[in-house]
Amino acid sequence: MIPVPLLAVLALLSATAPFATDMYLPVLPAIGGQFGASPALVQLTLTGFFLGMGVGQLLVGPLSDVWGRKRLLVVAAGVALVASVGAATAPGILILIAARTLQGLGGGACVVLARAIVSDLATGNAAARAYSLLMAIGALAPAIAPIIGGFLAEPIGWRGIYWALVGLHAVQLLLAVAVVPATGGHSAGGQRLAGQVAANYLAVARTREFWGFAAATAFGFGALFCYIAASPFVIQHSFGFSPRAYSFIFAANALGLVLAALTNSWAVNRVGAVAMLRVGVAAQFLAAAVLLGAAALNAPVPVQLLCLFFCVGPTGLILGNSTALATGLLRTRAGAASALLGFVQSLAAGAVSPLVGLGHNPPVDMAAGMVACSLLAVAGAWAATAAIARRR
Repeated sequence: MIPVPLLAVLALLSATAPFATDMYLPVLPAIGGQFGASPALVQLTLTGFFLGMGVGQLLVGPLSDVWGRKRLLVVAAGVALVASVGAATAPGILILIAARTLQGLGGGACVVLARAIVSDLATGNAAARAYSLLMAIGALAPAIAPIIGGFLAEPIGWRGIYWALVGLHAVQLLLAVAVVPATGGHSAGGQRLAGQVAANYLAVARTREFWGFAAATAFGFGALFCYIAASPFVIQHSFGFSPRAYSFIFAANALGLVLAALTNSWAVNRVGAVAMLRVGVAAQFLAAAVLLGAAALNAPVPVQLLCLFFCVGPTGLILGNSTALATGLLRTRAGAASALLGFVQSLAAGAVSPLVGLGHNPPVDMAAGMVACSLLAVAGAWAATAAIARRR
């Protein structure tokens, strides 16, 4: 059993994404106004971040199987800190996108290393429970980040928000040095590094069930990110809420995700990760389909907001279980498995960010993206779990 204090530190280290995205969501329209950029171009700051996250995970995950997790974690936290300084001082939208990409590179490495450390220290349902607790603790970030961003938006603006992120990354760096234990690095030292990395990725790529769980992770998160990327424009522009009101709505939805993750950490020991994953993907798809109908019929705003709440929550049942099941297939290559899992998750998030901003009806566009992603998550989860059941 991993100590809760260590889980809390790992959650903070893996919370780079929610803090670096959700904290500045309330000021996305303001960034576009200052730089004269369209919503689709501003949303590329999200795409760049998640592209960097994907690349960072691909590079660092398998390296940590050879060199160990801690030393790379310290470097990654330092990169995220420097990139945040660049974002805070960016003179234009293109420089901001570049800084965000570098920030994602460091943040992605932190995420994959935190996951791999959990896999080093726990197995089976214990790992699923640990991942769920990690998500529950980490989900406090998207609950409080937009509130912080909403309150900071007016007095200090979007640049001030990035300076706040500089402080956060400094704390992450100190914790990585002082608290996180040295794990991993168990691969054979006689092989060349490039050959070892390639062998690890090849072993992961040949595991069919891994790709089903990867699809559930990527598209389950992709559905959530359709909401994250589009919600500032849907809730503020289409529904007419202020940035501060938006931050409270966003936080309420994030708390729903926290409750789902906590429920999963209790239920997974009783019914197993496979059953909880199936429930999660099915619930997310059904809620997204209802939301699409409500948006298409121009239902009252409270109805659409309630549907959104039930769309976001099931993510807490999906990500912890799909991650535990995927990395549990390849424990000796947990770094490579976690890296590839994180890469496809970041790729899905980066792909949907600009797409949901291209249409002319933001509520419908957002809901349609969530339906498409959640349907693919259902297909991946059921294919992988069915394959495991047949093998038994």
